[in-house]
Amino acid sequence: MFVVTGLLGANAALAAEPTLAEKLCSSYTQVESVSCRVRKTSEVDGKTATLLSQVYYQRPDRMHVENIAPLRRRIIADGRQFYYYVEGMAKGFSCPLTKLEGEWSIMQKSVPGSAMEHLLRLQGVPETPLEGASDYPVRRGYVRERVFVVLACDSEGRLARIEFFKTPEMKNLTAQVEYSDFRKVTGTCWLTGLQQGTAYFGANTVRETRRFDNLIINKPITAGLFDAAAFFPKVDFVDDFSKLTDESPKQESK
Repeated sequence: MFVVTGLLGANAALAAEPTLAEKLCSSYTQVESVSCRVRKTSEVDGKTATLLSQVYYQRPDRMHVENIAPLRRRIIADGRQFYYYVEGMAKGFSCPLTKLEGEWSIMQKSVPGSAMEHLLRLQGVPETPLEGASDYPVRRGYVRERVFVVLACDSEGRLARIEFFKTPEMKNLTAQVEYSDFRKVTGTCWLTGLQQGTAYFGANTVRETRRFDNLIINKPITAGLFDAAAFFPKVDFVDDFSKLTDESPKQESK
């Protein structure tokens, strides 16, 4: 009886052991705040586009993203409510954070300079140990719908590469993201100053580079930056993206 109980207890302990994806994702809870300037450059078919943003993040659930160029857009999460507004539009979008879904929810939860936009999708997904490589001694695989994701850590335990394959046989690489210019937060948590992504679509290759400059980690951020009323004093908000239009706001009578 004691042997059976011991075996059951051991199996339960093994089942409860978090995966590498879960450990990496939870390590970012050590980041209380981040402010930085982000330059995202996309290249496809020889054409390049750059998006500049100033970003502020503060736990719990506070975020302020100001897209400066080429589109002037502002996104604020004040801990309870999400706000989105593009300059020149008649209305903005807003909803409680508890009702935010899909890509918007992942974006709002992701720490700037982290890999959370990918790791959050792997929470609760069983992992498969993979053979290590010289540059990546720790590798784990995850089966998701229509994609096999591989996390690769360097000798210091930092997530250095994510690869995406069509199947677990790993014969057809469809995309990858490389992380570098690491900024140490603690012994188990790093942010990155450079993220380089590549995606393959048949004969076309899309490249995206994100640079996180002036990274300030775990320092106080002015509370007013998360006050939506201060930045959207005359904006009407709707709770459905389909209700947004690109018409200019009506001019108020003098």
